Amino acid sequence: MRKLALPLLALALAGCQANTLSGDTSVGLPASAKIAVTANTNEKPVVGEDQASAATGDSVDRAISTASLKPVSDANIVEAYVAPKPGTILTWRNNWSTLPPVVTYQIGSVVKLGSHEYVKMTAVGGLKEKISAFYDTANFALKGYRDAGDKAMVTYKPMEERYRFPLKPGARWVTAWESYDHRKKEETKGGGVVEVVRFETLKLPAGAFRTVKVKLPTPPGMPAGMTHFIWFAPELGVTVKEQVGNGSMNWTQILESVKYPSS
Repeated sequence: MRKLALPLLALALAGCQANTLSGDTSVGLPASAKIAVTANTNEKPVVGEDQASAATGDSVDRAISTASLKPVSDANIVEAYVAPKPGTILTWRNNWSTLPPVVTYQIGSVVKLGSHEYVKMTAVGGLKEKISAFYDTANFALKGYRDAGDKAMVTYKPMEERYRFPLKPGARWVTAWESYDHRKKEETKGGGVVEVVRFETLKLPAGAFRTVKVKLPTPPGMPAGMTHFIWFAPELGVTVKEQVGNGSMNWTQILESVKYPSS
C-alpha cells in the first residue's frame, strides 16, 4: 500500500500545505494515508449536451467575495470562486482504507484573519474528532486543519493551488507545497504542473453537477502510471469527485449527498 497526501476534507480530497491560525495561521489533517486501490463508485460520466460542451471547453462557476456572492454567467470561463452557503451539509464516500467510508462536513461562516478570508468546514460525521478545515476564499486552497480545541493539526505553506481562478480549459500552472503534521512532527512536500482539462457533467449519488475537471500532479510515493484528477462543481463551491489511479486500480471519493440550509 502506498501513501497519499491528504487535502480537501479530513476524508480525502488529496493535497497538502502549511501555516498557523491566529493572525494568518492554518492547520491540517494527517499529511498522508494509505490508499485502497479498488474502484467502484456510482458516478456516471459526462452526459448529453454537456458531453459535447466538455470537449470544446464549456465552463461554469461563481465569484467569491464574502461581500457579493454572485454567479458568473460566462459559459467559457469560471471567473471567480463562490463559497458554499453556511449551514450546507456535504457527505462524501470514499474507498480510502485508512478513513471511514463516509464522512460529513458542515459549512461554517467565512472567517477573516488579517487581510485573508477563509471558509470553515467542520466534520460532523464519520470522523472520531471534530476537525475543521480552512479554505481561502480566493482559490479554494487549503490552509489547514484544526481540532475541536482550535489546535493546529497540520499546516500548509505555501498552499497547494489545485484551482486558480479564473478557471479555463487549457490553463496550466506550477504548484509547490509543504505540509507539517504537528502531531507526528513530520513534513511532506509535493507539487508539479496543474492543468484545467475541460467541463463535464457528472451524475453522482448527490445529483447531476456541471463540473470543471482538473489534472493534478501524481501524489508523492505513488507508483508509475498513476494519474490524479479532481472535479470541481461551481454551483456548490467544492470538489465533488477525486480520483487517483491507473484505470484498473483507483482510489476514488465522490459526493454522496447535499443538504442545503432551510434559509
